[in-house]
Amino acid sequence: MILTHIALLSSADNIKGRRSLFQVRSLRMGQCADLNGRQTMAYVEVVSTAVLLFDFCITFDSEVRWTWGRKWEIMRIAFVISRYLPIASVAMYRYYNVQSLQRGIPNPGMFIVVDGTMTTLGSAAADVLLVARTYAFCGGEKRILIAISSFGMATTAAMLTVIIIVVNQSGNPQCGAWEGQQSIIHGLHTIFQLVLMFLTLYKRFKFHRTENGQLVTAIYRDGVFYMLCITLFSMLDWLTMLVHPLSFVCGFYGPGPQTVMHSVLASHILFNLLAANESGDVIENLPVAPRMVFAQQIQTASCVDHLELWDNTDP
Repeated sequence: MILTHIALLSSADNIKGRRSLFQVRSLRMGQCADLNGRQTMAYVEVVSTAVLLFDFCITFDSEVRWTWGRKWEIMRIAFVISRYLPIASVAMYRYYNVQSLQRGIPNPGMFIVVDGTMTTLGSAAADVLLVARTYAFCGGEKRILIAISSFGMATTAAMLTVIIIVVNQSGNPQCGAWEGQQSIIHGLHTIFQLVLMFLTLYKRFKFHRTENGQLVTAIYRDGVFYMLCITLFSMLDWLTMLVHPLSFVCGFYGPGPQTVMHSVLASHILFNLLAANESGDVIENLPVAPRMVFAQQIQTASCVDHLELWDNTDP
């Protein structure tokens, strides 16, 4: 009996020792995986920052040509926010990465609110340029402008509400608390982008099938390309969450590839529209934006609804 009892105790000790060893190994593996995930996200963020700065350099002359010296109205304000706010968000995110690896963020909840709000507003400003493109492609129909603007504002409000809820639910929010809410934010924004893309496709194939003008082609091509890129990066974000959930969630809706692509593509859409229109003829116009005029629908000889976007600053 004594020998049996001793054997049972020895077996129990061995089991506990194995469990402890397994837990230590699991902890080390988890730390290594988290470290690899952080390194991967750091590389991605560095590349995103480089792309943003490089695009800023190569398009600076276009910015000077098309936006400087104009009145501060809706379109110019949206352009400036979508172009420059991501730079500030990138700087804040770099600060977050450095501080989180050293001694931690003093007030992570406030940081989530500030950086999340900046990123959301930057994306919303880029969407304003996209809404203007869709409005022009739809022939300046006010009901369409009202509908997509209302939907966009509701989406932005929902995204900001999610950020506030996450902070209020926890006095010291951690990375894991943001995982589900981040998916909601990406989903809402992707839905808005898809709605605009399907509206563009519908108008293209229903009303502009025989229209091969440079402006219509630029509006259609840039819009669809923009939507596809944003959808692709949203899918990559979700896949990254599955592969490196902790490291990616810690990089909450920050200035990653999706935010950078928002800024870059929105700027190129505006520049391409104005450049394409520079070589076109100006038709009957209806002013709706600063120094820009969207044409009303007119009936051409080919019975095709035609629209133009005109920069009226030239004397």
